[in-house]
Amino acid sequence: FRPSTTRSITTSMFLDAAQVGPREVNADGGHWYYPDGRPCHTVERADGSGERNTTLRDARKLGLLPSVTKITKIVDNPGLSRWKQDRLVQACIDNPISPGENPDSYRERIKQAAQRTMIDARVFGSKFHAAVETLANTGYIKSEFEDIWEWVAGYCQWVKDNDVRVLQAEVTCVNNRVGYAGQLDAVAKVRGVTTLIDYKSQSVGEGKKPNFYDSWGWQLAAYREANWPDRPIKIKQVISLAVNSQRPEEIWEKVWTRSELNDAWKAFRYSAKVWQATNSYTPGGRKV
Repeated sequence: FRPSTTRSITTSMFLDAAQVGPREVNADGGHWYYPDGRPCHTVERADGSGERNTTLRDARKLGLLPSVTKITKIVDNPGLSRWKQDRLVQACIDNPISPGENPDSYRERIKQAAQRTMIDARVFGSKFHAAVETLANTGYIKSEFEDIWEWVAGYCQWVKDNDVRVLQAEVTCVNNRVGYAGQLDAVAKVRGVTTLIDYKSQSVGEGKKPNFYDSWGWQLAAYREANWPDRPIKIKQVISLAVNSQRPEEIWEKVWTRSELNDAWKAFRYSAKVWQATNSYTPGGRKV
């Protein structure tokens, strides 16, 4: 299945299947990695009954590195907090309290309704990432992505308009000196420039523009300062691509300036210090 607007796009701009790694779909920012980049998001239960999520205690024992997202979450994101508050308010509007309903029951009902909206947003983001990965892998979209093909078509149009050639996708990167790891979305030639790309989905109101949060810059700065196999010698450009999860529209692009990235890297390093101090855990025993 190929979006009709991308018929002129050839598979040569995408990666071979062997170069594309599996996408992490867990959106809770709770990932852990070994210092060599191997993921360790779950561990075997002591009673042998299966696997469970990796904990901080496991990380200390195994010498694991926290994910970039785990570190950035140590600092409040006002924009994200407002979005969550808006979801709660909207849930109240859409689900008014029933006559005689117990306040505690109503509170729980509203929490669940708002949570469903947030989960839906994460599911869309994960599915969009998976669709783009499939494009990187094969040059085609599978029928399982038919419900979001219009969104992916917008991405394909951006690829075509900006002469994009993907070099690497879904790569695990590591910085053992600072003590973190993560999975970056893509490295590509964009308008002839070697570029680190991160895809973000966001609910954008009619006639409005997306918010490019500071934490997105922190995340990208952390990736830029990390290492991974066959890493280009120099990343010359860093881009965030924002996709409107509410309706298919053109892709919004932000090229982060050198000054913004320098400030973002400083903010991320300080966040790593706070994370290590509050968790009493310094991966590798090295202070940031």
